[in-house]
Amino acid sequence: MPLLHPALIADPARHTEPLLPTECLSDEPGTIDLATLRDLTAALAGMPRIWRPVIHHRADRRWYTRLLLSATVEVWLIGWYPGQQTEVHDHGGALGAMAVAEGRVEEDRYDRNWTITRVREHVTGSAVGFSAAHVHRVANRGLEVATTIHAYSPPELPMRFAPTQNDADVRAAAVPTTAVAAYAGRDVASAGATR
Repeated sequence: MPLLHPALIADPARHTEPLLPTECLSDEPGTIDLATLRDLTAALAGMPRIWRPVIHHRADRRWYTRLLLSATVEVWLIGWYPGQQTEVHDHGGALGAMAVAEGRVEEDRYDRNWTITRVREHVTGSAVGFSAAHVHRVANRGLEVATTIHAYSPPELPMRFAPTQNDADVRAAAVPTTAVAAYAGRDVASAGATR
């Protein structure tokens, strides 16, 4: 049985169409296609009545809660305070999507050798999908809070993180400090990103 955040089931009379695609509520293991993941995150991001009462933005740490977990997908709501970011990571082979519900975030993209290749800005209303091989870092480098919704399929695959000096146990590659330093302090446009 899928696990649904109460925000997704509150006041069902207001929903004239099904809020979640039926394949997202399956008890049978499977994978949701990329277009459906992107549409799902975009639809939820476009419904502030669902996420606004739930979201928190904390200065001391990124805040997140799971909105949905089924055998085919997991969906997360994340609050970003200015200056917060993830570590460089992949999603363990899952397909994924991210939609910006409010504010803006930047996504640093990396190749499989943990070398930065691109920086993209995502603003309110944008939704992007990514392949099973995608490696990135998401950051709020702006001055305002941001809210994003993320979906991954199949669900609950362990993320893999870029190694650090103190955490080189099972990870074979290192993030070249010259690549990271090349983008530090530069705006998105000067880093060659597309908008």
